[in-house]
Amino acid sequence: MKAENLKIKSIFGLPNNNDLTQLLCLYKTIFEVNTNDYFVDRIQNQTDLVFLIAYKEEIPVGFKIGYKQNSNTFYSWLGGVLPAFRQQGIAKVLAEHQEAIVLKKGYQKIATKSMNQYKAMLIFNLKNGFDITNFYTNELGEQKIVFEKKL
Repeated sequence: MKAENLKIKSIFGLPNNNDLTQLLCLYKTIFEVNTNDYFVDRIQNQTDLVFLIAYKEEIPVGFKIGYKQNSNTFYSWLGGVLPAFRQQGIAKVLAEHQEAIVLKKGYQKIATKSMNQYKAMLIFNLKNGFDITNFYTNELGEQKIVFEKKL
């Protein structure tokens, strides 16, 4: 199944209350978290924020968020698709849309991170032209894999 009848809404800067509510609902459902604190705290101090929300028949089904890492690199921080809408190409459409925006903004590459436990995300990044450029263990003891893609 393909991402048919998909609409992508682009939001630049902090989202309004309605868009934020939709993003938080998607975030909590997709990542099965009980609090929005991490999400809200993370976006507050970022620059050049880009939020994308995917809609099928006016229903928000997925999202992708990123922001400026440095003058050359855009950091693709977080994204996901509701379980009932996976395997339809929605994540790929969101990624392509983000890349087009980032390229127009003048960035030379996109960076992202994942962890070994998220096999689908690792495969998705590699299939979409990202290279593994680093790995490290964060302050919580989690092993992170760093990916970069030249635009």
